[in-house]
Amino acid sequence: MNYEQELLNRLLDKYEESKAFLTGVFAKRISLTAAKEDWLQKRMENPEEKRLFFAVLDELKEAGLIEYSWVKFEKYNLADKIWLTPETEAIQACYRRLGRLPAREKADKLLELIRQYRGKLDEESPMSRFLQDSERQIQRKGKIGRHFADDPVLNEDLLKCLVFMERNKGEQLERLMSSALYGDSKYFERYIKQKALSILRTLKKREQEDVSADSMPEDDALLLEKGIVRWPEILEFTGRLTVTLEDGHRIDYGAQTYGAYINSETVKHAASVTADGIRRVLFIENKANYVWYISQKPAGDELVILHGGCYSPIKGRWFRLVYEGCRRQSHAAEYLHWGDVDVGGFRMFRRLKEQIVPELAPYRMDRVSLEQYRDQAMWITSEAYLKTLEDMENDPEYEVFREVIGMMRVERIRLEQEQMIIREGE
Repeated sequence: MNYEQELLNRLLDKYEESKAFLTGVFAKRISLTAAKEDWLQKRMENPEEKRLFFAVLDELKEAGLIEYSWVKFEKYNLADKIWLTPETEAIQACYRRLGRLPAREKADKLLELIRQYRGKLDEESPMSRFLQDSERQIQRKGKIGRHFADDPVLNEDLLKCLVFMERNKGEQLERLMSSALYGDSKYFERYIKQKALSILRTLKKREQEDVSADSMPEDDALLLEKGIVRWPEILEFTGRLTVTLEDGHRIDYGAQTYGAYINSETVKHAASVTADGIRRVLFIENKANYVWYISQKPAGDELVILHGGCYSPIKGRWFRLVYEGCRRQSHAAEYLHWGDVDVGGFRMFRRLKEQIVPELAPYRMDRVSLEQYRDQAMWITSEAYLKTLEDMENDPEYEVFREVIGMMRVERIRLEQEQMIIREGE
């Protein structure tokens, strides 16, 4: 073992976590206790290893880099404390001796990279704000934060990915994106994916302060929101629609009364959608409810669409095409959304209404429904969740849910839409 490298690296790690690193004032020793270092104690049982180790201690002390002491009555036999010389010049000499880049220099290089890539984003975008916050944290602490790595190449590759995802408006297969960004179809999965997901989870928590570990979207769903998928997305619906492609070909889905499917590649090349006598459009959040609902054989003038949660850019394009097709009919259609009677369901409704369907109204998401299925409801135990409900109750954007939110807050309950079909199935 290289005792010099092991000792100095461990001592510098402790130094970079200390107040002295931030202030330059060594109020406490940056030290190790030999007896608590398992890696060292195992080797001190060997006389030759002990001799080598003591020689390294003497050499480093002679160089003015460390000091050390012996266990009482065990001089020249058992080392006790080993500490860095509390001087800036000595610390810098340790870095040079190891060929190790000081944490501040690593941080400065990362700051330069972050500023470079943040310049490619809209300043008000969530990702840009995250990077701004990261800059401030790095400047304050003088070292790289938890979302980044010591390796500047890896950091730049991560930033490339974050900028790509924030600017992406379509659908990209993971491996094709990886090839385009890095020239290696598996590089994203091996080296970037988990760090990118960690950042996406942080952004989701900022967006929804009440989000808990059990309600955090799955990894694939987080990437899907950014248009990054393993395979082309499959979108489900049932109703009399005809899709006209860019090349003029038409696909009639009207006869598929047991459920139709369209993949994302087809949506990319769709020029328009034609609706045939559709008078009601129902978006359903949960797949189990969607499958149950179409099994009840909805009316021929009804279009049922699986919403599936926070939709991707491609699904958003599909919803717009369908909405535009329904609006071109000679008569107006009714637009409804059926989701959970909870914070997530209300947010999904609001996003769909604001971004695509202004006429949207809720379906079975009211006080009457909550009262009807009260015995199927779940308890709300989180105070943060109740605070979010309070904010929604006072927000004009959620006016349509004000009455049911009031009941939820008073009784501390929420309702998942699957519970309705469980009751009705019984």
